[in-house]
Amino acid sequence: MVIEYTATPQDVVALYSYTRKHSFKHALIFYGLPIGLAIVVLVERLSPAHSLTVADWSTALIWGWVFFLGFPVILKLRTKKDKRTLSNQPDRVSTRIGTLKGDVPWKKVDSLHITDEHIFLMGKNMNGFAIPRRAFVDDKRREEFIRLCKQYIQASTTRQSK
Repeated sequence: MVIEYTATPQDVVALYSYTRKHSFKHALIFYGLPIGLAIVVLVERLSPAHSLTVADWSTALIWGWVFFLGFPVILKLRTKKDKRTLSNQPDRVSTRIGTLKGDVPWKKVDSLHITDEHIFLMGKNMNGFAIPRRAFVDDKRREEFIRLCKQYIQASTTRQSK
């Protein structure tokens, strides 16, 4: 099945907002990266001759917050706003945005999340598709797209376990 749509920055933010609340793996990455960055800042400042000060802890906390709050902003700025063509096929999801093309085998899809307004396909590499309801002519086509995604994901999982 082939669909066409244009993603908005809000669609992409919705993808990461939803998955960080509903996926332990994504929440761990979303919250763990700022903490990791803060630890790196602290370790850099730590030496045998230097004990950590309030300023060191404050710097680490500030960098962690900057990363935490800046991540959604970066996502919004990186949103590809050209028309996207997306095709779910038995062996892969194919996408085209302007002149860019790509394929994602179903075995590299980590999860499928469905909300009233979006279908979120998350890859194991943390990239994902935020497919808005407006991408479909009607609810029947949307349900068919979801059914096919579930079928293809299940088939790829079955093939991997053999």
